[in-house]
Formats: sequence, structure tokens, C-alpha cells
Amino acid sequence: MKELNILKFYGILLVVLGHVVFMYSPLSIITPKIPSTTLNVVKDIIYSFHMPMFFFASGCIFSYQLEIKKKPLSFIQLFKNKTKRLIIPYCIFGLLMVYPTMTLLGFRNPTHYLIDGFILALDPRHLWFVITLFFIFLLFFSLRKICTKLQIPIWITSIIALLIYCFSINIPYFQIRNVEEYFIWFALGYLFTIYKSAFKYVTIAAVCGLCFNWIMPQITPPYILNLSNSIIGITIFYILSVKSMKIINTKLYQWIAPNSFGIYLFHAMIIYWLGFIASHIKINPFLQTSCIFVISLTLSILLTITVRKLRLGVIIGEKPVNYK
Repeated sequence: MKELNILKFYGILLVVLGHVVFMYSPLSIITPKIPSTTLNVVKDIIYSFHMPMFFFASGCIFSYQLEIKKKPLSFIQLFKNKTKRLIIPYCIFGLLMVYPTMTLLGFRNPTHYLIDGFILALDPRHLWFVITLFFIFLLFFSLRKICTKLQIPIWITSIIALLIYCFSINIPYFQIRNVEEYFIWFALGYLFTIYKSAFKYVTIAAVCGLCFNWIMPQITPPYILNLSNSIIGITIFYILSVKSMKIINTKLYQWIAPNSFGIYLFHAMIIYWLGFIASHIKINPFLQTSCIFVISLTLSILLTITVRKLRLGVIIGEKPVNYK
């Protein structure tokens, strides 16, 4: 279980860094004065696996709770729990941080964005992960229940997830498209906890997929390449997590790990404001990236801690704490 927390620690650092260097992508809504092809390549590498790794870790932890600790859980209990944990933060941060930022900076129309961006969840920015994870929890739990009732192996869920991934119906509303894309990583994470020793074959298959793409790049389907990249990235960071257990004792880990979800909720809009201000000044790309990364990460941690001290943990998906 410790290695999963370390995996999430590395994951949140990659997420924050990924959002900072995304400004150097042609797809960014903020354009720095000085471009950097190197940082755009860094973005491509991070984005090839960092969000699948987050869903994978979530699946691992969910599996640990249900399969190892044998935690009793009904669909209604799960729904209530994840509504508090995910949907409440989605609504609060969407309305109080994302909506004002996107409209005040002139990136979105105030009227249309409220409807399209959040009610229909077409473009909630980084909060897409929150609502996607909510639906994935419900979907996986339902499939697990069906497997249990029909007395069929739980690994069947991975086949269903792969079929959904390969033959998606591409519905953009309510992040259904992302549910289809990332459900497989949650399912693999869930199965990893149960069948850990067998996953070396999954990694071998991923390496073979990359080799096949290098030999015949025009023939390999894009989804095979994406799957292979993500599996290899997750494998590398999982091994790193196992090999770096001592990091738990560092101040950096102790500041970041307990606040990872709060960091995720706060950091993106801080990056937008800092990036927007910096976009009017000629700054060395590596200096700008370093500064925005450190400032956004630090402010996100401090805001998360402040929210708890004010007994407002509910807005970051935490249960109220009784302070004496």
C-alpha cells in the first residue's frame, strides 16, 4: 500500500509539471513569449502516461479496500461517498475557480461556458478527471457486482474495458468519452492488486507493442501505441515507487502526499493566472517553468492546509474533522 501512495506522490508532481509545460504546446490557450520545443517534448512524454497512472492507482487502492481488506460496500454507499469526495469538489471548484478564471481571462464566453463547460461537462478543464473518476467508480463497481452474481472471474472486467477503449462511441457529454478511454486503466489497477505477479506479461506485451511500432509504424493502430506507452510509463514509476520507500521520511513527501487531491483541485487555475501574467514578459522558458511549478505547487499545498484549518474540508472532498 505504501508504494501506491508514493506512486500518487510522483503522479501529482507529474500532473503539476505537465500542466505547466503544456503552455509550450501548440494546443495551449496561453502562449509564452519565448517558445520551447524541448518543453513541448517533455509535455508529450508526461502526457503519454501520467493520467492513466492516476486512474491505475485509484483502481489499485479500490481493489485493496474491497478485495484485501474485504470492506463491505453497497452501490448506494459508493454513490454517496463518491458524490461527497468528487462531485461536491467538482461543483465548488468549477464555479468558484475554473469558471471565473476562464471567463475573466477571456478564454470562454460567460453564459455558454457555464452550460457547456460544467452542466454538460464538455470542458471543465482539469476537473474532467474528477467527474470521469466518479463515473468510472460506479461503472466498475456495477460490473464487479455482475461478475460476482454470475460467478465469473473478475478479470473479465479488463476485457470489457479493452472493448470499450477500442470501440468507443465517442460521446463528449458528461466526460463519457474520457470514461471510455480511461476505464481500462482503473480496471487494470484493480486487477493488479489481485494478480500482481501476472502483470509482468502485460509489461512484456507493451514492450512488444512498442517494438512492433518501431518496425512498422504505419501499420500499428494508435490505440496500441498509446496503451504500450502508458503501461511502460506506469511500470517505470511503480518500480521507482517500490525502490524509493525512504522518500516517505522526507519533508517534501510529507507536505505533498497528504494534500495530493487538494493540490490537484487548486493548482491548474493558479498556473493559468501565473502563465497569463508571464505571457506578456520575455522569460527564459526553463526559468518560467521552474518558477510557475514551484509557486503553483506551494500555493496549492498552503491553500489545502488552510481549507482544513478553516474546517472546510468538505470542499476538497474530505470528511469534516472535529477539532478540540
